[in-house]
Amino acid sequence: MDNLSCIRKAEVEFLTVVVAIPHLWLRQVVSRIFTSAKVDCVCVDSIEELYQIIDRKKARLAIVDVFSYSRYYRDIFARIKEKNSGLSIVALVSTSNTGYQYELTTAGASAVVVKENADEQLFPALVQVLRDRKLNEAVARLMENQKQFMALMKVRENGMEKEEQNVAHNSKLSRRTFLKASAATAVATGAVAANPWGSGMKALATGDESTAASSEETLVISPCRSNCFQSCLLNAHVRDGKLTKTTPAAYPDSIYTGSCLKGLSHVQRTYSPTRIKYPMRRVGERGEDKWERISWDEAISEIAEKFMAVQAKYGTKALAFDVGSGNYGVVHGCLGIFNRLTNSIGCTKLNVCYDQATGYGADRVIGGSVWLWGNEPRTMMDSKTIIVWGSNPVYSQPQNWRILKEAQKKGAKIITIDPIYSATANKSDEYIPIVPGSDLMLVLAMLNHIIDKNLINIPFMKKRSTAPFLVRKDNGKILRKSDFVANVPPAEDDYYVWDSVANAAALLKEGPQDVAIEGVYTIQGVEVETTFSLLKKQVQEYTLEKASKYTKIPVEKIEKLVQAYVSGPTQIYTNYGIDHYQNGHLWSFAAFMMASVTGNIGVKGAGFAGLFVQSTPLNYVGMYVTNGKMASSTLPHTEFYKAVRDQALEGKPYPIKAMYTTSSNSMSNFAQQKTWLTDVLPNLEFTVVVDTELTDTARYADIVLPASFWFEVNDLRVNYNNPYVTMQEKAIEPLYESKPDADIIAMIGRKMGLEKFFPENMDDTAWIKVLLNSDALRKMNITYERLKKDKAIRATGSAEKPFIRGEEFFNTPSGRAQLYCENPLPRVNYGQNLKGITEKERLPYFKAPGEAWSENPLYSKYPLVFIQEHARFRTHTQWYNVPVLREIDPEPLAKISRADAEARGIKTGDIVEVFNDRGKAVLKAEVNDAICAGVLSIPKGWQREQFIEGSFQELTNAASDPMAVNFAFFDCLVDVKKR
Repeated sequence: MDNLSCIRKAEVEFLTVVVAIPHLWLRQVVSRIFTSAKVDCVCVDSIEELYQIIDRKKARLAIVDVFSYSRYYRDIFARIKEKNSGLSIVALVSTSNTGYQYELTTAGASAVVVKENADEQLFPALVQVLRDRKLNEAVARLMENQKQFMALMKVRENGMEKEEQNVAHNSKLSRRTFLKASAATAVATGAVAANPWGSGMKALATGDESTAASSEETLVISPCRSNCFQSCLLNAHVRDGKLTKTTPAAYPDSIYTGSCLKGLSHVQRTYSPTRIKYPMRRVGERGEDKWERISWDEAISEIAEKFMAVQAKYGTKALAFDVGSGNYGVVHGCLGIFNRLTNSIGCTKLNVCYDQATGYGADRVIGGSVWLWGNEPRTMMDSKTIIVWGSNPVYSQPQNWRILKEAQKKGAKIITIDPIYSATANKSDEYIPIVPGSDLMLVLAMLNHIIDKNLINIPFMKKRSTAPFLVRKDNGKILRKSDFVANVPPAEDDYYVWDSVANAAALLKEGPQDVAIEGVYTIQGVEVETTFSLLKKQVQEYTLEKASKYTKIPVEKIEKLVQAYVSGPTQIYTNYGIDHYQNGHLWSFAAFMMASVTGNIGVKGAGFAGLFVQSTPLNYVGMYVTNGKMASSTLPHTEFYKAVRDQALEGKPYPIKAMYTTSSNSMSNFAQQKTWLTDVLPNLEFTVVVDTELTDTARYADIVLPASFWFEVNDLRVNYNNPYVTMQEKAIEPLYESKPDADIIAMIGRKMGLEKFFPENMDDTAWIKVLLNSDALRKMNITYERLKKDKAIRATGSAEKPFIRGEEFFNTPSGRAQLYCENPLPRVNYGQNLKGITEKERLPYFKAPGEAWSENPLYSKYPLVFIQEHARFRTHTQWYNVPVLREIDPEPLAKISRADAEARGIKTGDIVEVFNDRGKAVLKAEVNDAICAGVLSIPKGWQREQFIEGSFQELTNAASDPMAVNFAFFDCLVDVKKR
């Protein structure tokens, strides 16, 4: 053999290829081509096997069907490079994942090949990858086999039906059909789900296209149970036991019928390639993503033993249950049966601090706690003006936006106030830009102007508000009968007012002829003043000029806004944009007072919209209460990291040693994310996460359990933002080894010796019947039998007369809207220092944001207010990895104004670092003219692994207002630089 032949032989032998493709037929085809070309080809089934082969052999190339494995592709590539830095990677994807090409190449892929077009794309990709190597002979031999490969890709494989993990009933699929439906086939193998609107799902459900007519489709009604508050009713299309698509199902009131892109992509969430399939125990360091598969019996036994040991050693509260709003089912979700376990063992149930400030401020005025403040959305059809303030419903609540648009067509004027020219602002009649965090100053100035110009509704104030109530000057309390008469029963403790006709004090129930709403009086030696007089004096310093200075809104524009508001009926559409500053509760406190003095609440077409929650009398006691123990809810999210770090709360011992997380992704959604790595995880002995995906939180757990998804269980939902109670009937059987949340809780409970509270015969249907076992519900004709039949029952109001909050009464002691908060209490009392704060909170006042304010000294260092706007492609972190949505929105972006970008030399597409003293996020920039100067936005919901470095949640601040006790996500300053 001559020297050239020896060199060529060595070159061919030196080319070792590792093929990681779980689909047997496709793997065989690729392997055959390499073998024919005399290239050393090693095929593997699993990713772990891939790592082992790369470790043992000096492979030069890996071909990886990346989305057919549950491991995240960045992790796969990083591990490959760690073991063999010189290895080239060709990533195989299906057509539904072509949107990942940029991400795959930046993560380390040398080329990306679409499986459906592999006959055309694979060989050019191989030439490209190998072109700089001395492998010409191997490449030439491969090219000789290209025609053979193309032929193999197009002929039928008789033995395909023998593939062990293939889809049931699909033995008639052709090879080409298999490739075109590869994502669908991957559903059965634990791989990527297909485009729910494409042929892939049809192939999955019917086998070969020719058999479609013989397979019967059934529709199962299912409410979407996401925490976007939209409560869409869906048809789950099921064929051969598989979910093939979702479509909108009709509500009796058609105005509530619809669905967004997220609702239509549920097939991909159900059959996600990265879905957790079986119980896993951590075997590496926390966050290292090394797991071992364990049985359910092992998992439950270990969890129960660890929980009992922690409680025995450190006290019952040392076990914390972390429950968010990721599932609004009342059996399996955040209102569900886990409460039965927490109340049985007396553990800590973390006090939720998401989105509480708006309702907390509203509660001071109209009562109803933090939830019962909004009207049924249909009431917007009767509004003359709708002010969207602190919300972007086009993206965050598209169902409500449809109603807003219908109201607009009917003649309502929509005005949007926002620091971003949002999609809602774009569709509104008027857009008013505002400085972030200055909304409180604007509403205070509006309230002052309304009072000063006598634009108030005096009859409403006299009859429906506490404006005439009298406040003692000596102690700040409202004057009552009990101030002068001993032993008055609470129900008879009437309020004093001033009868302006009799010119004397009178008890309200005695029916004074006319009540005064202003004035200072002395009654039996006690000096008093009306609540309205106090309010009037309180807000008089907040002039339009002062508001203009802080908000940058011209005075004349504020005047026109006031005029539009008072010429109602007007509704303010709000959610949690303003809630996310440390002064957010004071904004809603003042806004509800403004509604009360103008009569823009409790009447047709007026009030507040954006969050409508029903007060439906389910039998929660029957499901929650067991042995008289109750979970402790005094530890708020905002203080969690400090409590775990110090094992104390406000200086008092409070050991937290174990945690169970369900319906929550707290590591992604709590502010100041780095504290999880520095303060929380090092001080927790044991953590369990129950979820469908390996979220940020799950990746750092000790045990991860696979939860069944919404279509795999029976459940009940009391809807938000529409007036229905809806039944979820199981559409498909739980996939893989997943179990319903309620079953998991019951298994743990029984293992902890609580069998009598979690009997084996109680499935989710039985718990639904417990919840519906209520005389109050029977009077409303809401029964299990009727829900089984009708699926959705209106629980309040009607299409002709939709529910108006406060129409009959407000949920306050007097039944009136309160213009004075007599006894301000913190939303949750965890022992915080309230000295000098409580009395101040009786009336609204201006308080600057805690951090995001130009007068803050930190502003000179970090001059950009950081906002995490809601994207229409995710609800918080849900849907973060759904392929069809990632095609549209593939990666995190830092949106920055043109002026701020030019000042920093940043262009669209540049890699930038957004940073402050708490952390950083490295990602791509987008110069966006919708962003006001001085603002930077990263739409929320991305996971740490989806950033180049860091995460948007590293930047946020866990500090909160001591009264509202609520995460102030937007109260945050940052800067940005080009990398």
